[in-house]
Amino acid sequence: MNDNAPSATAERIDGQLRELAHRLAAVSADFAAFAAAQRSPAPGPVAGNPRQGLPPQCAPPPATQRPFPPPPQRLPPPRQPLSPPRPQSRRPYPQPPQRPQPSATAPRERLVDAAERGLVGRGLAAGGAVITLVGVVMLLVLAARAGLLRPEVRVAGGAVLAVALVAAGARIARDAERRAGAIALVATGVAAGLFDTLAASSIYHWIPSAAAIAAGAAITAGGAWQAHRWDSQALCVLVSVPLFMFAPIVTAGIDEVLIGFMLACIAALLWPQVGRDWTALFVVNTAAVTLPLLFAGVGDDLNPWFVGAAVAAGLALALASAMALLPTSTRGALLGLGSAAAALPVFTLPTMLDRPVAAVVAGVCTVLLASAALGTSRRAAVPVSCRTTWLAAAAVTALAAIAYAASGEVATPCLLSTCMVIALGARRAGDLRRALQIIATAFGAAGAAAMVYAGAIAQLTAPGGLAPSMQASMLISSLVAIAAAAALTVMWATDPGTDDCPIWIAGGVVMLTLATQLCISTADLVTGGTESGFRAGHTAATLVWFAAAAAALLWARSAEGRARTVVLATGLVVAAAGVAKLLLFDLAALNGVFRVIAFVAAGLVLLALGVAYAQRHTGEGPDRQPAAASGSRKH
Repeated sequence: MNDNAPSATAERIDGQLRELAHRLAAVSADFAAFAAAQRSPAPGPVAGNPRQGLPPQCAPPPATQRPFPPPPQRLPPPRQPLSPPRPQSRRPYPQPPQRPQPSATAPRERLVDAAERGLVGRGLAAGGAVITLVGVVMLLVLAARAGLLRPEVRVAGGAVLAVALVAAGARIARDAERRAGAIALVATGVAAGLFDTLAASSIYHWIPSAAAIAAGAAITAGGAWQAHRWDSQALCVLVSVPLFMFAPIVTAGIDEVLIGFMLACIAALLWPQVGRDWTALFVVNTAAVTLPLLFAGVGDDLNPWFVGAAVAAGLALALASAMALLPTSTRGALLGLGSAAAALPVFTLPTMLDRPVAAVVAGVCTVLLASAALGTSRRAAVPVSCRTTWLAAAAVTALAAIAYAASGEVATPCLLSTCMVIALGARRAGDLRRALQIIATAFGAAGAAAMVYAGAIAQLTAPGGLAPSMQASMLISSLVAIAAAAALTVMWATDPGTDDCPIWIAGGVVMLTLATQLCISTADLVTGGTESGFRAGHTAATLVWFAAAAAALLWARSAEGRARTVVLATGLVVAAAGVAKLLLFDLAALNGVFRVIAFVAAGLVLLALGVAYAQRHTGEGPDRQPAAASGSRKH
């Protein structure tokens, strides 16, 4: 018994150590599981595990089993309690925005959206208005040609339909959501009333033309009042466009009734544009008053004074409409071009009117355009670009007026006179000065071209090339051209930021060339275009050239600063040009006493100038030499 006691004790101690090792292993496994649970969500308890949350592999073996004890494990150091981790999203990095793919129902959605915004309703209403008015025109015109219904029934039916449409539109307009349909109804009714009135005068001749024009203006004014009340440009456009398209069908062409009717209706639509940006209405109205006048020449004979007044009135309406829209519009360039385009009928006037009447109408249009350009200089709402457009249009209509009024002998002095007037007025034009300078130069170039076309070069190169009337015209043109060239030279030379020296030189040469033309024109007119007169004129021109060169060089002696440089350079250029003329032309064209006079006079002038400049140099030399000598003695 004593022998078995130590072995029993050893077995008991061995079992206790094994049990202790198992317990330590379980504690270590529990601690590891706890730490893992803090880093990630812990799974639920596993079935069959005696410890909740403990995996089966970490459970202690049954007491009956005596497995080999695992090696002792070092316990990890105790950790601080960890805060619960933040939940992480499935996409840790931001993804680029995905463009939505168009769905198969996108067109339907856009159509529904357009319907909700009223676009579909407006389109249907506009189409219905046009079709209804086509029906009205067919009732008034085609039914009359086919003999359907009585005239009284046609006109009365059109009037009843117009009143009913306006009344229905006024009633529907009480609901603000149905305002678009009401606008279409009222516009259709107003246009139908206008066609009915026009047919009563033009087709059936029941009322005088003047009464029909007044009635049309009154009906249009009523529609304009309603458009002003509803602030609706669409109402005015729906009246103007059908009137512009179908009125010539009702009148069977362009005549006085159509032109007067269109002008009256467009004038009635003018006042609602004040304070609004109704550019579309401006474009339609300008076309409505301009195009009939452009094509009026292909129709029957019209009253010339009525047509002339209509052209001026159409331009005045276009300018007034542009000025009414400019303070609130952002399309100033379009308004300027559109209103200037209303002057296009001026260029078709010779097909309808006599030349004096056409010239008067073109002159009135010139005054209207120039007044609009220069009279709005203090209105900030009128941009410079718009005023420049009006000024350019005025220059073109002025050319047309000169062409209509003057024959070949008078056209050149008129062009050059206009050039001189514009050049003189450019200095007081403010921000339009550069535009007027360009216009004046263009008129001067046109005048010079007209002189060449009239025979200026032929008069300079051969005697007796012009008729007596043309010689007188060339004499007057030369005088006016010299004045115009002087005005142009001063205008450009005094322009700020311009190098005036080349301008003065070019102007001087041009004026001397014109002086040559003046001398020869005078000699031809006095002698009747003889050869001796031709030679005498060239001799006088050569003397004028050298006299001008002498005057410039003598003036340069007393001038100072930049003026001295300019005058001296001009004098030298003129003197060189005079010598070139003397040697290249006068030596061959002149003979006898004229050649002697030219060469002797030119030589004496050059000698005198040389002596004058040499005396100045030698006179200044002794004054400078003593000063230099005294300075050397001081040193």
